Amino acid sequence: MIRKIQLRQFRNHKDIELTFEKPFVYIDGPNGSGKTSILEAIYFVATTKSHRANDEKEMIQRSEPFTHVKIWTDDDRYEVIFSKTGKRALINGVEKRKISDFIGHLRVVMFSPLDLDLIKGAPQTRRQFMDLEWMQLHKTYLRYLNTYKQVLKQRNSLLKKIHIEDDYTFLNILGEQLFEVGIEIINERQKLIRELNQYFKVVYQRFSSHEVELIYEPDVDEKAFKAHLHKNQKQDILYQSTLAGPHRDDFFIRFNGFDAKSYASQGEQRLMVVCLKLALLKLIEKETNTQVILLLDDVLSELDQERQHIFLNELPKEHQMIMNSAIPIEIKHIQMIHLTKE
Repeated sequence: MIRKIQLRQFRNHKDIELTFEKPFVYIDGPNGSGKTSILEAIYFVATTKSHRANDEKEMIQRSEPFTHVKIWTDDDRYEVIFSKTGKRALINGVEKRKISDFIGHLRVVMFSPLDLDLIKGAPQTRRQFMDLEWMQLHKTYLRYLNTYKQVLKQRNSLLKKIHIEDDYTFLNILGEQLFEVGIEIINERQKLIRELNQYFKVVYQRFSSHEVELIYEPDVDEKAFKAHLHKNQKQDILYQSTLAGPHRDDFFIRFNGFDAKSYASQGEQRLMVVCLKLALLKLIEKETNTQVILLLDDVLSELDQERQHIFLNELPKEHQMIMNSAIPIEIKHIQMIHLTKE
C-alpha cells in the first residue's frame, strides 16, 4: 500500500506531499488543480512512463531542469528523477542501472479516459498495451521484444539498400532470426489475450448483460509468416519495409458479436475498457501473487447513475484504490483529499 507521495516540479505541482491513510483515496478539486497529475506521477514511478504524454519532458515543470517523484509504501521507497538528459530510478536509495530491474516492483493498473483508444485508436495503441503489461510480468517477453525490434530494424535497413537482382543470403538470415523470435511474441500475445479474456468476461457480467470478448488478430500465423519471409522478399524490397509480422498485430473487443468500435456507445466503450483494466488487475494478481494498486482517473464520466452505483459497489475492496473525479460520491471508509489551484 502506498503511504506517501512527494512530487517536485512535476506538471503544475512545484512541491507537494500527500499522505494516504486509507485503502480508498478520493482526490477532488477544480480543473487545473493537478488531480490527474497525482495519478500520472504514481504510474510514472511504477512504469517509468507517462500514460498521457507523447513527449515525457512535458512532465517537467516549465523552466525547471528536472522532476523528482518519491513514493513510500509499507515496505519500500521508490524514486524516479527525470531530466532532459535521462532518468534515474532508485529503490530504497539504491540506483537501478537497468530500468528493467526497476519496473515490476511497484505494481499498478490505471484507467484513464485516454484508454478509450484501446477501442477507438490505432493498432499501435493496442500493441503497446499488450507489450507493456506482459513484459512487466515476464522478463523473457521483454527480451523477445527487444530482439525482434533490433532484427526488424536491421532487416528494414537492408531492404532500403538491396536491389531485387542482388543476393538474398543475408536477407534470408535476418528473416530466419525475425521468424524465430516473432513466433515467440505471437505465442505470448495469444496467451495474454486468452488469460485476460477469462477475467474480462466475468468482470463485465457484473455491470451488464451484453456479451463481450477479446479477439487477438495476429497479422500472420506461423505458416504465413514463414512463407512471407521466404517468398515475398521482392515485395519487401519494393516497399523497403517488412510488410508482415507481429509488429502489425492487433486485437479488438467483440460486443454482442460485433466490433465494439462501431457497435457500442461511448458509455458502453468506457465500461468495457474499465472492465478490461479490472481484468488486468486480476491477471497480475494471479501471475505475481501480490496485490495491485488501482488508479482511476475520471472513471465515472459517461456512466449513468445506476452504473456508477454498481461500479462503486463492485470495486475490489482488497486493493488500494486512488481515484479522482468531478462527480461527488458517498462511500464509507474513504479518505478525501481536496486539491486547490496553486
